[in-house]
Amino acid sequence: MNVAENMKNRPRILVADDETIIAMQLGELLESEGYELAGVAATASQAVEMAADLRPDLVLMDIVMPGGADNTAGGADGGMSEPGDGIDACAIIQRDLHIPVVLLSAHGEEHFLRRARRALPSAYLLKPCQNTQVRAAIEVALALRVHNDPSAPFRLREAHHRIKNSFSLLHSMLRIQEIQTTDAKARHSLADAGARVLALAKAHESMVGGGPDAMSDAKAHVERLASTLFGAQSPPPPQAPLALELDVEALNLLPAQVIPCGIFLAEALTNAIKHAFPAWDGSDGQGDGTQGGGVIRVELHARGGQAELSIADNGSGLAGDPAELGRNSFGLQCLHAAAEQLEGQMAIASAPGQGARVSVRFPLYRDYQSRSA
Repeated sequence: MNVAENMKNRPRILVADDETIIAMQLGELLESEGYELAGVAATASQAVEMAADLRPDLVLMDIVMPGGADNTAGGADGGMSEPGDGIDACAIIQRDLHIPVVLLSAHGEEHFLRRARRALPSAYLLKPCQNTQVRAAIEVALALRVHNDPSAPFRLREAHHRIKNSFSLLHSMLRIQEIQTTDAKARHSLADAGARVLALAKAHESMVGGGPDAMSDAKAHVERLASTLFGAQSPPPPQAPLALELDVEALNLLPAQVIPCGIFLAEALTNAIKHAFPAWDGSDGQGDGTQGGGVIRVELHARGGQAELSIADNGSGLAGDPAELGRNSFGLQCLHAAAEQLEGQMAIASAPGQGARVSVRFPLYRDYQSRSA
């Protein structure tokens, strides 16, 4: 990072103090500590106006300072038209502008503290205070601002929405390539890639409406992804009249669980659609040991504090030991990776002519942390 970028990324701080010498000293302190002095206000009203215009990252505010032109006194309860002093200005700036304020004062009397508590400053420092104390208060206030930023949920939703749109566009492009490609292996590879991209798109779609810690509706997520994948990839009759059955319980997923859950579903469902019914010819209504058509069943249930996601079919079963197949199968490797991110246990059950069942059991608890984080 060059010098210009460092200057651009420095936190901008507005100083509000009616004592010119003190304001200059605070400005020099801020500059020496790596902050940018956004401006200096001499009255409480000016501090509010400059905070609204300049939008600094933080305001360093003296308590005892003139209110404004008419010196109208207000209170810290949000009903003032003009701030009467620094405490009133603090209440307005934090409530209306969502900018943290660190109060500086030589007064520690109870009535000052009582009013300051109602204004909810990020810190309250008694003069004289050391430079290290000022810096510590500023750093904590800036960190809290990032954590409590009221616009953060909106920005997060917007990010999920944009990411979802990008993945959806990429999925559409892959589908077009898949349809136009004549090579069977290439079509399968494009279908696999499209399924993974679609899983990511649907994961971000399910997280659009919530904040960083909001739970996602697993039932809606799983049903939507399974139906979309099945509709896009199942071959049309009479090649293989497949049916999709959904048995999905209403439960919630943590944000970190949504993507690996979707990846696991996409891989298992795509594999079932492509490989479970290889000998189907559609002439007798059955194939690979099935009666009345092929069925792929997706289930999600809560069992003793854990969730179990399973994808089963009544097709031909896996051709070999799943453990051995996984060594050369990128799809099975993706399944294992998704299960590991869920802190879950993956299981594969299969018998020739009796279909296959792929499942993962993973914990449902708020302390979950994805291993990919």
